[in-house]
Amino acid sequence: MFPVLFKLGPIMIYTYGFFVFLGVVLGYFLSLKEAKRNNIDLEVFKTIIFWTIVFGFLGARLFYIITEFRLFILNPFKTLFSRSGFVFYGGVLSGLLVLYILTKKHKINFLKFSDILSIAIPAGHAIGRIGCFSYGCCYGKPTTSFIGVIFPPTSPVIYTGQRVIPTQLIESFFLFLIFLIIKFIFKKKKFDGQPFFVYLILYSIIRFFIEFLRGDPRGEFLYLSTSQWISTVIFFISAFFYFYNLKKLKKQI
Repeated sequence: MFPVLFKLGPIMIYTYGFFVFLGVVLGYFLSLKEAKRNNIDLEVFKTIIFWTIVFGFLGARLFYIITEFRLFILNPFKTLFSRSGFVFYGGVLSGLLVLYILTKKHKINFLKFSDILSIAIPAGHAIGRIGCFSYGCCYGKPTTSFIGVIFPPTSPVIYTGQRVIPTQLIESFFLFLIFLIIKFIFKKKKFDGQPFFVYLILYSIIRFFIEFLRGDPRGEFLYLSTSQWISTVIFFISAFFYFYNLKKLKKQI
């Protein structure tokens, strides 16, 4: 755990915030590069990306408040302005909603735009998870394995003095793999939306199983976490549209 990256006089630069910011910047420039290749108006692209990111973060915070509503009632100020406290799926769903509205407004192919973001999101997310590790949020369950990590008492980890599974780094590793897979598929894609649906399918699978390793408080329903239920829904919807478009393409050949 390394919560403070460095200090500039009275100003502290937190490692978590730095890596989240770095992930957003990386994702932005990766998507900008692909937007140029796909002849998308860059001014329109920048506007859409800006509002997608803004509402993505707002949605991520809102979903956290919903899933941890008891904490919000007890301490609303801390919940609203905590350095952590974001639900990734909340950001994805709210961001995609805004993206859909704005692409329709500017008459841009939503799936083509989403394909570009499917390269940027896993890369930026992988960097952001390293920030989670530095802060100590999104931690795993106690373990006796050699991969276990002991976080200091000042971290959010409730298992003081115990080794826990570094789920943040595990997820970061798989996100980098997804990024490489999507990059490969993007170059050889057969239809608009293919990289996007593959990203959603792969991430929903990985997230579903990583949730079993998570040790931080999770919203639960019928023995599965909120994120596992969302992963399940996203998996089946994405798989349906993937194979529907693939079948549609084969009929046209």
